[in-house]
Amino acid sequence: MEAYKFASTATATKPDNNITRLLEKAIRKEKLSREEKNKIANLLYGILGSNGHTYRLAGWAWYMADCLPRILVSFTWNHQQFDTYYAPDKTSLRKVLRGLLPVNEMIYAPKGR
Repeated sequence: MEAYKFASTATATKPDNNITRLLEKAIRKEKLSREEKNKIANLLYGILGSNGHTYRLAGWAWYMADCLPRILVSFTWNHQQFDTYYAPDKTSLRKVLRGLLPVNEMIYAPKGR
């Protein structure tokens, strides 16, 4: 899915910068370097991230759940419950969450669910 307008105050054209080009590269399912994967995970779930699978900027949104694998994460305080995240891979997500939350287990969710 391409970027879409989500606010009436959105700019006339979608922003074009390093971040948006990186997100669109992931949407096109092009090969990403380790640094690029880490940046995407940080944009979505880092301290200053969007805290979800949609990145928003200037009234535009990039929905990343369709192009990134779904990763189920359990935390040490409640290892019986799994939370859903979308990230390029477990390594990049673990790096982002490591400083924020104590991770117990991470597994890739089955496709099509």
